Amino acid sequence: MLDRFRSVYRLEILDGVVYLKHGNPPHGFVAAVSDVARLHGIKRGQIECLGRGRSARLRFSKDFPERGRQAIRNVWTPPTTPPPSGGRRVRG
Repeated sequence: MLDRFRSVYRLEILDGVVYLKHGNPPHGFVAAVSDVARLHGIKRGQIECLGRGRSARLRFSKDFPERGRQAIRNVWTPPTTPPPSGGRRVRG
């Protein structure tokens, strides 16, 4: 079965250091993830941003602690896309 959402970017935490696996996340988000990992003592885990159109969501690895997940969700702002620019009225 095909996934509804495609991977926008993926971050991996190894030994408390955040590595970018692929994609282009906001720089402030990467810095916030490293702060959260340090504050909550997270040594391992993966965070993946999945998106389709205007909607996006975060997916965490199974071994990621719940308190760390909520802290990361608090600093995350979903990626924005421009509004649709088509339609019959726009064309004239």
